[in-house]
Amino acid sequence: MNKELNNLKKTIIGMKEIPQSEEVFSGANLIISDNQNRMKKEHDILVLTDNPKELSWLVFKLKEIFSNDIDYMNKLVFYPEIGNLLNLAISKELQLKDQLIYVLDNIGEFEK
Repeated sequence: MNKELNNLKKTIIGMKEIPQSEEVFSGANLIISDNQNRMKKEHDILVLTDNPKELSWLVFKLKEIFSNDIDYMNKLVFYPEIGNLLNLAISKELQLKDQLIYVLDNIGEFEK
């Protein structure tokens, strides 16, 4: 795990409450929503959650961490991979904080 991911993990572990993003993430083939009726395209990964702003906060943090590695092409792999990890964490019925940690533990190194 790279240093920035490890620092983010430590920060999350120490938080009493997970911050909320001002906006819910939707783009690059990843949609995070609390709307069961949310429409999506065939190639989109939809993450249905009761905590869309908190999960979006993590996605935006990962966007910052990997900003030098993400480009217009590989973002269509990067963001759906986050969505797949979030969906796996949700399917395991992990608590919110543990969902975020699960993603950080499993995202690995993303390179161009």
